[in-house]
Amino acid sequence: MSTQGIMADTNLKHVIESLIFVADKPVTTTQLSKVAKASAKEINEALGELVGDYKGRGLELVEVSGGYQFRSSAHTSEYVKQFVAQRPVRLTRAQLEVLAIIAYRQPLTRPEIEEIRGVDSGSALRVVLERALIKILGRKEEPGRPLMYGTTGFFLEFFGLPALKDLPTLREFSELSEESRALFERKSGESFDDVRDALERQAESAQLDTSGEEPPLSDAD
Repeated sequence: MSTQGIMADTNLKHVIESLIFVADKPVTTTQLSKVAKASAKEINEALGELVGDYKGRGLELVEVSGGYQFRSSAHTSEYVKQFVAQRPVRLTRAQLEVLAIIAYRQPLTRPEIEEIRGVDSGSALRVVLERALIKILGRKEEPGRPLMYGTTGFFLEFFGLPALKDLPTLREFSELSEESRALFERKSGESFDDVRDALERQAESAQLDTSGEEPPLSDAD
C-alpha cells in the first residue's frame, strides 16, 4: 500500500483509524483522502480492512450518513446504556409518525403531513425540526407557498443509515434482528413493536411508498 504524503513508518490504516476516532461526526472518504494524502482506492481498501478488523468486537466501524464512524456494538448496548446513564433522545409516537411520513414522502408540506395523519402536526413537526432530524428545503410553488420539509444528514446518522435508499421497507423493518431492534430502541427511546404498529397504520392510511422500488429524491446534506 502506498504511503505517499505519510511518514514511511506510519501505516495508512492507522492514520485513518485515528482520524475517524477523534472526529465528532462521520468522516467521508474525501476528507480522509485529503488529510492522509492518499488515493480514493487506497482509502477504500484501508477502510474495508478496518471494517473487517472491528467486526464482532465491542466497537464497530460503520458507514453512516455518507461517512464512517466508530460505534459501540448493538450486542453491548444494555451495558453501555447503564454505564453512560444518559436518557435517550425520546421521540413520541406523533413525532415518529411525522418523521416516517417525511422520510418516505419528502419533500412535503405541513398541510400534506396533516392530511395523511388526520390531525394537527405542528407540535411534532417543530420538535423533529429543532432536533435537526428534518430541515426546511424551500417553499412549494402553490397558493400560500408553504414550507417543504425533508430529512437531514443527522437523521441518517441518528438511525445508522448510510443513505436514504437504505431506509427499510415496512416488511424489512418488521423483520429486523434482535440486535437491530435493541439498537433502535436505544436510539429512539421507543418500543420497537409500538413504532412498527404506528408506521403500519400510517402506511395504510397514506399508502406510503415503502416498497423500496422508488427511493426518496436524494440524501439530505
